[in-house]
Amino acid sequence: MVQILKSYVGLGFGDEGKGNQVDGGVAFAKSFDEGKRTVVVRFQGGPNAGHTIYSYGLDGKLIEFITHAAPSGLIGNVDIAVGPSVAFDTEKFINELKGAGELFRYNGRVMISERAGILFDYHRKLDVWREMSGKKIGTTKSGIGPLYEDNERRTTRITFYDYISNRFHDKLKEVLKLKKLELSAAGILEEGIDKYCEKLIAIHDPIRKELAPFVERLEYRLREYLMNGDNIIIEGSQGTGLDVDMGSISDVTSSHLLAPYAFASLGLPRNAFKIYGVEKVYVTRVGEGVLPTLATDGFGDIVVKNAGEFGATTRRKRRVGYPDWVFTKRSAMLNDCDGIILTRVDVVQDLELKVCCSYDINGEIVEEVPLDLSTVKPIYKDKKFKWHLWDGPSDLSNPIDVDNQLKDKRKEYVEGGLEGLPLGLQNYIKEHDNYVGCPIIGASIGPSRGETVFKRNV
Repeated sequence: MVQILKSYVGLGFGDEGKGNQVDGGVAFAKSFDEGKRTVVVRFQGGPNAGHTIYSYGLDGKLIEFITHAAPSGLIGNVDIAVGPSVAFDTEKFINELKGAGELFRYNGRVMISERAGILFDYHRKLDVWREMSGKKIGTTKSGIGPLYEDNERRTTRITFYDYISNRFHDKLKEVLKLKKLELSAAGILEEGIDKYCEKLIAIHDPIRKELAPFVERLEYRLREYLMNGDNIIIEGSQGTGLDVDMGSISDVTSSHLLAPYAFASLGLPRNAFKIYGVEKVYVTRVGEGVLPTLATDGFGDIVVKNAGEFGATTRRKRRVGYPDWVFTKRSAMLNDCDGIILTRVDVVQDLELKVCCSYDINGEIVEEVPLDLSTVKPIYKDKKFKWHLWDGPSDLSNPIDVDNQLKDKRKEYVEGGLEGLPLGLQNYIKEHDNYVGCPIIGASIGPSRGETVFKRNV
């Protein structure tokens, strides 16, 4: 009996392709057809991060589906769970749940931790107000920072348990009173607390009723999945470089993104799981914050065009940088990765890649990532890398348009394993493994399920 226990985390600044890998992991787990359940658990973050997944709908056509609040297990029609450290946007969640029902006939089990903090309109408005009032950090204006502040303050946190309880109305008004000073300064309470509270109640009462059956003491339910031999896939959102403590402070998110944190918050043992870091072959970053290997020579423009590098949540253009192995090595270490999956290697075929292997920090050459990335000058290897996968379109920004043209070629590579990839790419993987100290076990050559090439023994 095979039990799939995996965790997927981003090794960069987000947008690495985690959703695609989770979707592939779900398909792999379901392929054994042993009557087991599979659950995909989201352990942190909120609607400030989106998973863009390409999958085949009921009509057999490739479609794009973006999740912001719901785990990407929706697409694979398996069970989904929302962890206690998630910034839970119930409005978006219910819409995504219904959308998956229409597109994929979703009928999996839904579990929501009673401890998850609820995101409200005032969190979003505070986020916007702060971004406009002071130093920008490039937030998505989704209310994530204000929500996590409420969690830390404790008395202003509204949990999912509070949300579906009979005392929700009183709890909401109590929280609004505690936050009155800042909410008033931001112009959110112009009509007074009572009227604003009534508006929120009118929005959320129907949603509360729909979501109430899904409440769980999640740590116990997940332990049951584990002990029953069922499959558990944990998905992270964003990337290591945005972790609230270990990222590029202050241009970070407000939650803990590292894989080990998931196990503590979900009540699961680390030693039972494989942790896979997802690394885009080039680096991207959206919003504010330093990107040490930022491409200024035209490489970035080509990648943005060929890959459609725009944020799933904000649609902002992503900045593009060359591979940064120094950063990746640290990320793999922090996440205690068992393996790495390299993504988007198809996008850079026929382009020359230079690789950052050390940093110059005020004249000192180091292979360590400092807190202040603005002090970093990247030092690149003398050797450059290049590979050719196939003759065909170079513009892959709309996967649906090129799916039929490249489907068969991608399938050939998948069947051949990593050993069948072009020598230039194999050399890149070999040197990457030697430097980072964590093996690449897969390389994605397309955005859809089943388009990642794996080592034969994985």
